[in-house]
Amino acid sequence: MKIKENQTYRTPEGRILRVKTVRESGLHTLELINKEGNVIAEKRNSFGHVILRSERFCSTETIESFKKIK
Repeated sequence: MKIKENQTYRTPEGRILRVKTVRESGLHTLELINKEGNVIAEKRNSFGHVILRSERFCSTETIESFKKIK
């Protein structure tokens, strides 16, 4: 399966991720989106620590374990 930009995947935890950039190194950038396709901003707690990241780095092997959405 070829990984391309703007493909959407569902993780086993139920998160929806869209491929933002594809690199030759095999480490790709994905962004967390909601059901409508809007990017979810990262969330911070009252101390300023990130509790929900909007951008993730995943390898090709990890992405292949996700379920592809149309």
